[in-house]
Amino acid sequence: MSTYVTYGTEYLSKRLREHRYRLGLALSYVSKMLNISIDDLQQYEYGQKPITTEELSKLAHLYQVSPSYFLGGIPIRG
Repeated sequence: MSTYVTYGTEYLSKRLREHRYRLGLALSYVSKMLNISIDDLQQYEYGQKPITTEELSKLAHLYQVSPSYFLGGIPIRG
């Protein structure tokens, strides 16, 4: 059973997108590394689809930050 992120979502999409840009990673690379579709990743980045805690953890690990950073926290390395 999937658990969806329900708090901090006002920061989530913007920070996901900005951090990927900052690292210079392509949508196709991130989607391949996490085994998710490019469409899903884009929808997460534009707040069009809720993200699971599992997917958020995977993104945080790949981007080398804590999951709480995407939800409004400070960018602590994860």
